[in-house]
Amino acid sequence: MEGLPQDYVIQTIYSRCKRPVYKKYQKVYNAECCVCHEGDSSGRKRRLFYFVDERYFYCFNCGKSWKEINWIQEVTHQNYHEILKESSNFTCSVDLNVKLEKQTETKQVDIPSIPTDSIDICNSKECEFYKEGREYKLIQTALNYCSQRKILEAVNRPKSLYVSIEDYIHKNRLIIPFYSETGKVESYQSRSLNSDEYPKYLTKYGEKCLYGENNLDSSIPYIFVFEGPIDAMFVKNAVAIGGSTMTERQETFLKKCLGYEVIFVYDNDKDNKQMDKKIKQLIKQNKKMFIWPKEMNKYKDINEVCCSLNLTEFPYKFIVENSFTGIEALMKFKK
Repeated sequence: MEGLPQDYVIQTIYSRCKRPVYKKYQKVYNAECCVCHEGDSSGRKRRLFYFVDERYFYCFNCGKSWKEINWIQEVTHQNYHEILKESSNFTCSVDLNVKLEKQTETKQVDIPSIPTDSIDICNSKECEFYKEGREYKLIQTALNYCSQRKILEAVNRPKSLYVSIEDYIHKNRLIIPFYSETGKVESYQSRSLNSDEYPKYLTKYGEKCLYGENNLDSSIPYIFVFEGPIDAMFVKNAVAIGGSTMTERQETFLKKCLGYEVIFVYDNDKDNKQMDKKIKQLIKQNKKMFIWPKEMNKYKDINEVCCSLNLTEFPYKFIVENSFTGIEALMKFKK
């Protein structure tokens, strides 16, 4: 269906189907069909295909084809209007909150806050323990990625970063925990370590807290709201949504942060029409927005700025000085 966000469709594939994989050069998603369950070949073959450009589904096992919304209706048992409402409010990262392998109608899958086999790459003793094992190559890949993006030196990075060898969805990815204000991991994002792997970010949450809400400094009268956690790692008092749209839980947290001025800092991506619309919507809601100055137009986000200029901290006062509301924000955003 034209107008149904494609990221929402992909989100549904990852949360409803077993063993999803993206075939980049064919521009197709391939997974085990969650309608016919592949019969006797379940667990060995995957014959459901989602054709990205054509935007339709086809299963080579049951022979059925669906338009996007028809497939989502069949697998979620939602009606047309429920899907439109849900897709209009989804977070722009794959939501894996839904149970992945539905073996029976009543069985509940208890997914821990962090995959049980996770290795903390910030713990040198823990990494050393795996030096002779197959896990060490993944640890080194993750450490190299963090080094290239200066994550391990960032002023607002989390106390731990993880990798998983076995997790069904998050294996071989950098796992970034989101700590609530009480210091509990309530959600996390995993980031692909391979530039060719899609989607780049996958999100798992119960109640999705903001990244960084446990690390606010009361001496700084601002909270800076970013889309992604990696950018937020480089600014004091920065938090991250883990997408472009806040959940009710995240909005509630910000509302109770009295004495702070909230400033939104989104990526410098004016070619993204969806993001352009989102920023203008926030400005019309009288939210204060950081407007990227012309001299920074060559950078796409704060992390890229810090890597280019060899910074471990982006000065928050620069953000404050280039943040605006109302008509002034709209005028500067259009330039």
